[in-house]
Amino acid sequence: MFSDIVSRVLDAGLRLPSAARPGSLILTASLTLAACGTTSTPPPPPVIVDQPPVQEPVEEPKPEPVDEIEELTGLIPPHMADRDLARVAVLLPFSAENGGARAEAIRLLRAAELALFERGGGNLVLIPKDTQGTADGARDAARAAIEDGADMIIGPLFAPAVSAAGEVARQSDVPVVAFSTDTTTAGDGVYLLSFPPEIEVERIVEYAARQGVWKYAYLGSQNRYGMAVYNALQNSAADTMGHVSAEAFYTGDVEAMSRASARLAEGVFPPLRPEQADELRRRQWIPDPEAAFQAVILPEGGTRLRALGPLLISQQVDPLVVRFLGTGLWNDEDLLREPALNGGWFAGPDLDMRARFDASYEETYGSEASRIASLAYDAMALAAHLDGGELGYSREALEDPQGFQGADGLFRFGENGVIERGLAIYEVRSRGFREIEPAPLSFDQPRVDPLLIEQLQRERYAREVEAAIELGLPIPTDPFANLDDEAEEPQLRVIIGDEDAGVIEEEATEKPVDYTLFRLEMPEDYPRPGDEEIFYDEDGNPVDADGNPIELDEEVEG
Repeated sequence: MFSDIVSRVLDAGLRLPSAARPGSLILTASLTLAACGTTSTPPPPPVIVDQPPVQEPVEEPKPEPVDEIEELTGLIPPHMADRDLARVAVLLPFSAENGGARAEAIRLLRAAELALFERGGGNLVLIPKDTQGTADGARDAARAAIEDGADMIIGPLFAPAVSAAGEVARQSDVPVVAFSTDTTTAGDGVYLLSFPPEIEVERIVEYAARQGVWKYAYLGSQNRYGMAVYNALQNSAADTMGHVSAEAFYTGDVEAMSRASARLAEGVFPPLRPEQADELRRRQWIPDPEAAFQAVILPEGGTRLRALGPLLISQQVDPLVVRFLGTGLWNDEDLLREPALNGGWFAGPDLDMRARFDASYEETYGSEASRIASLAYDAMALAAHLDGGELGYSREALEDPQGFQGADGLFRFGENGVIERGLAIYEVRSRGFREIEPAPLSFDQPRVDPLLIEQLQRERYAREVEAAIELGLPIPTDPFANLDDEAEEPQLRVIIGDEDAGVIEEEATEKPVDYTLFRLEMPEDYPRPGDEEIFYDEDGNPVDADGNPIELDEEVEG
């Protein structure tokens, strides 16, 4: 009977769900046996089998994704994908608030495109960027240009924008060729392709000094441009042994200009009589050494300049006596209608070369180029010239001392980033500008001739001596006394004697002879150190050192 019960229980246990095994199975069997009461032996304690804890699946950490490093190649137009490109960004105020700035930006861009078409190769890419006419906009535009792979940046136009773009470009060693005239923005990779007034003033003062001018006057605005001209006049006059003897500044309209003109010259010049004026017109202009000033510089242009000239004449500053000088602002044919400016001088670029650019621009775009449009043309032409060269767009290449030829003539950059130009000298005439001294073709000659400076120094000292004698003052010290004393020492072969009597003897010298100086100071037919020594008897016949007659070759005898 027990075995039957166990069999039924086991059979029932086998049919239990797997979730009840085996602990439930064992526990159920023990309770059945106790109910039968067949033995007093207590049942064994139930066997409890602990289930192992369920292990959650552990996910392996996935590696962080690694971005692939791509080589920065810059902007690549699809049709130029197979070429070794050079990229030039042009930063201009296309969306500036000022309408004139926006219009100028378009003209500059067109000029750059014209240079690209005429001078560029098939691998030069022009990348326009908008500066919005602000420093922040220029900074963002420069960053975008460098991200596009720009090898060189042309622009911006205004000084604050140039400074901002230059800061960004220097970090990536990308050169900037900008159009501002503010020389404080130049240097350390920023170059100014413009017409700074300093180089124009230096050129016109150097020319005026060679015409005998040493006393200058300044009449101009007290703005940034005017003060740059004034400082340049001070420096250039001093370099040519001159000085600024009078100045008057103004801030405002024609009324302020009139008051400044009166302060400068009221009562200084007596009015010219008609016969005096006729005489001055007939002869070449010569600076009056007694005049309070011999030339006056007027750093204005347009209608303001046309008003300033007559204001000076109203104060008896007559162009027949005082030469009017100008800057590049005078390069405007509208000024030809103002008689007061007739005869004035200014320094400017080669007008013939500029005329060729103007004609090409007008033929291409059907409109006239602005005065500064040629700057963008020259900048892009320079980029095309440097492309493919051994030095590329390096500072060494940009600072080539031989310079470059552009639409406005010869130019080059110094280490300080400021431009130097080969400028011509023009005279204002009623029928046009007359070139009175051409622009140089190279930078080989010095800016200011050292011999000219010495000549001016000697003339100035002579005037000081004359004034001292007239006023009964002590004679000033001769700055050339030491030089003259050295020249008087027997360094050369010195000929002493009475030329009429033919008695000539040679003074001995122990110092080496300066043959170059000798040839400059002595006629070619003079005997030179090292030649056969020649003497003459009382009758003027050539003899040797012992008095014996000799015959001279025709070349030696002269």
